[in-house]
Amino acid sequence: MQAIELATTISAQGGIALPANFKALYGRDARMILLIDDDVALAPSAPDRLQRQKNLRQALAAVAQAGTFAHIDDAGVWQREARAERTQPGRGD
Repeated sequence: MQAIELATTISAQGGIALPANFKALYGRDARMILLIDDDVALAPSAPDRLQRQKNLRQALAAVAQAGTFAHIDDAGVWQREARAERTQPGRGD
């Protein structure tokens, strides 16, 4: 196993290009260890549970206020009708 150290930039598509002088390695499998500067955030932090609940409550309130499902009198009947409209592969009904 060989170890190579070099500095490069990760492309916007996530690609890492080896310089031309490493052309003999192109197409080969490799294991990588990436050392990233500390000032770079790896991923945005996920909202905590309370924030997710708050966001969900706000979204549901917006749907209710818009009257998106106001035309549905009986949710069970509506759901059965929605299912019945889809054809099932391999079924003749």
